[in-house]
Amino acid sequence: MPTPDLLIVGGGAVGVATAYELASAGASVTLVERGESLASGCSYGNTGLIRTSHASPLATPAAVRQALRWSFAQSSPFHVHPRPAVLPWLLRFISAASDRKRVAAATDALRTLSIAGLRLHAEYAHADIETGFRHNGILDVFATEKGFSDGIADSKQRAAAGQDSQVLSAGELRQSVATLGRHLVGGIHYPGDANCDPLRFVRNVGAAGQQRGVAVQTHTDVLRLERAGSRITAVYTSRGSLHPGVIVLAAGVWTPHLARQIGVFVPLEGAKGYHVDWQRTSGDPHFPVFITEARVIATPLPEVLRFGGTLELDGLNPRINPTRVEAIKRAAYETFSHTRNAAITEIWSGLRPCTPDGLPMIGWAPGFDNLIIATGHGMSGLQLSTVTGRLVKELVFHEPPSHDLQLVRPDRFTPFFGLF
Repeated sequence: MPTPDLLIVGGGAVGVATAYELASAGASVTLVERGESLASGCSYGNTGLIRTSHASPLATPAAVRQALRWSFAQSSPFHVHPRPAVLPWLLRFISAASDRKRVAAATDALRTLSIAGLRLHAEYAHADIETGFRHNGILDVFATEKGFSDGIADSKQRAAAGQDSQVLSAGELRQSVATLGRHLVGGIHYPGDANCDPLRFVRNVGAAGQQRGVAVQTHTDVLRLERAGSRITAVYTSRGSLHPGVIVLAAGVWTPHLARQIGVFVPLEGAKGYHVDWQRTSGDPHFPVFITEARVIATPLPEVLRFGGTLELDGLNPRINPTRVEAIKRAAYETFSHTRNAAITEIWSGLRPCTPDGLPMIGWAPGFDNLIIATGHGMSGLQLSTVTGRLVKELVFHEPPSHDLQLVRPDRFTPFFGLF
C-alpha cells in the first residue's frame, strides 16, 4: 500500500496527536494552523485533566435539569446567550439527553475512550515527550452535605465500573490539602485520574511529530475546499493551494464552516470556557481539585495554579465576560483562601467544540473517501486527543479500529429541514 500524503487542519491537542500518530506510522503529514503557533485555540488554556472517573457525555438528564436552573443566571456554571442559531443545537441536546439507553451507551463509550486516552498519554510520557503528565489522581471537594452525599452515591456507581475512590471527611480533606476552606464538608479522591500541562502537551507532541517529518505551517487559514465527486481535490489556504491524498478536519469550532462548503453537516457550538491563573505559592495543592458545586477545576501547573470552568454558549464570540471571571475568582477565594494574597497572571477564554450529544465526531465524512472528521470533543479534547489520533491513524491505514466508532460517526446528525 502506498504511503498516504495527509493534511491535518488544526493545531490543537487533537491535531498534533493525530499528526504524531500518523507520522510515527510512516505517513507524510502536513499540519496547518490558523493561529500564530500551535495551541492557539482552546487547547492553550484548559485545565489539563485526563479523567476516566467522570467520563460522561454532556447530554444527560441531570445536565438538562442543571441547564434549566442555570441558563439565565450570568454567573452560573452554564449560560446560554439566546439567539436563533443555538436553538437547533439545544433541541438536539435535549433529545439526546432524553434517550436513557443512548446516554448509558454514550457513557460507556466515553469511559472506554478515556481509559485508552489516559494509557496513551502515559505512553507519550514514557517515550520522553514531556507533557507534564502526572498520575496522582484528582480530588473532588464539596461545600454542601447534599452535594457530598450525591458525590458518594456517584462514586459507588463508578466503583461498579472499575473506578476506585476514597471518601474523605472534612478533617481528612484538610490533612490532604491544608489550605482548603473550613466550609468544605468532605471530599472524594479518584487515584486513577491524571493531568498534564495542556500547552506543553501540544507544543512537545507537535515537536515530536516534526522530528518524525511533520511539516507544520502556522498563520495559515484554510479558505476553501474543492470537491470533485467523493474526493477533496484541492485545499486553498492563505499561503497557497495543497493537494493532499487525505484530509483530516480537526479544526475545533471552525470545522463546521469548512465542512459546510462541501455539503457535510457538523452541528457544533462553541462552548466558551475560562481560566484564571495565579502565581504558584507554597499553599497550592499537589494535584487537581474539582470544586463541585461551582464546577471549577483548580490545577497546579509548573508556573501557575490554574482555575478553570464554566460553559457559555455564545456562538463564536471570543469576548471575555467579567461576570464569568468573577465567579471563578469567587470559587478560588472561597476554596483556597491563600489565593487572595497571590498575584493573578492571566485571564483567558477559549471556545470548545461541543456536539449536541456530547460525543466527539471521529470517522470518514459521509460521501467522501479522502476526508476524515476529528472534532467535537467538548471539554475532553486533551483527554481524548491521543486516542483520537490513534483511531484516525487506523482509519487512514485501513486497520481494524481499536474501538467501536458507531456512536461517534460523523454522519449521525441530520439537518432540520435540510438547513441546520
